[in-house]
Amino acid sequence: MSATKTYSTRKFIEPAIFLRWFTFGLISVALVASWFMGQTQIRKTVAVESDAEDYTEVGPLTLNPRAIGATRIKAVANIPSNHWVTYELILLDSQGNIVTSAMKEAWSESGTWNEDGESGTWSETDLDAGLDVKVQASETLTLAVSVLDYTATSGQEITTPVPIEVTAHTGIVYQTPLWWGWIVTAVLTWMSGYMIQTGSGRKAIFKTIPDSDVGARGTLGGSLSLVHLWLEITSDETTPPTLKPKLWIRNADGEDIFRYTYTVTPRSAGEDVRKSELNVYFRLREKGSYGFYVEVMPDASVDRTTITVFDGAKTAGRVEVTDIDNVAIDMLDDLENDSDASLTGFTQKSDF
Repeated sequence: MSATKTYSTRKFIEPAIFLRWFTFGLISVALVASWFMGQTQIRKTVAVESDAEDYTEVGPLTLNPRAIGATRIKAVANIPSNHWVTYELILLDSQGNIVTSAMKEAWSESGTWNEDGESGTWSETDLDAGLDVKVQASETLTLAVSVLDYTATSGQEITTPVPIEVTAHTGIVYQTPLWWGWIVTAVLTWMSGYMIQTGSGRKAIFKTIPDSDVGARGTLGGSLSLVHLWLEITSDETTPPTLKPKLWIRNADGEDIFRYTYTVTPRSAGEDVRKSELNVYFRLREKGSYGFYVEVMPDASVDRTTITVFDGAKTAGRVEVTDIDNVAIDMLDDLENDSDASLTGFTQKSDF
């Protein structure tokens, strides 16, 4: 005969967890989809003469209005080390008028360094330019590139053409906000799950002592309330591979209504420190005064034991919950013994 029942349930999951996971999943899908939404219209390398009054056409570019995404134009100048070039990306309409443009001061530098008897080489570049375009109506524009100035770092003008690689992709989704959203939602989802796992609801009991035995009493429970016991054990380097905390729950009359011995595995938390945790969940059917008492065995290595009990707790996922009736274990044992004795007497009378 038993006054307890243990089962697995999702009944007490915090509803906000579902929203955070849904948001995280939605952003993840959007990130993956963004890689496949773009279409390349132009990929070409052009040699552009240095002439501020002229430009070199790259090719036609068809633009369409989009609810999501834009047309992204990127360019990379290919210049030798220790050279500077100022170039411009230009979009022209059918009459040759400039619709929009973007200018870039690109450079490539290198050299040597000496410091404290050591030496080496260094090189730095900044050669990329970009232009994002969205339109309200479909139209075809001409993409062109102009080199405004091309010199060596010494100031000498360079007259050779500048090779510039130009690409144009349509339907590109801005990934930077998506990546920031993905990171933020991932952190918030993890933090909320961790905070719920380590305690949510009203803190009904809290006690910590520098020993292996700890216990305290509080008012909690009720058929609709989840009770969460969080046990923390701090021990030294001599801790065995497993510790066995034994838990008693007592009612207002001081009678044991639950007894169970758990097994926890310590983890390293420093050179000479081991940490162990136990998270268990109960549903005390009657609201009232209950005492929670723990004894950790073996106790030689235990430095500190902390017990925290939350009433009205929530969970981050499926958990094992034990329902407990306010019936003393000794009374249940007596009833079970009486039942066995009655059954034995009936059997003996029948045999007689």
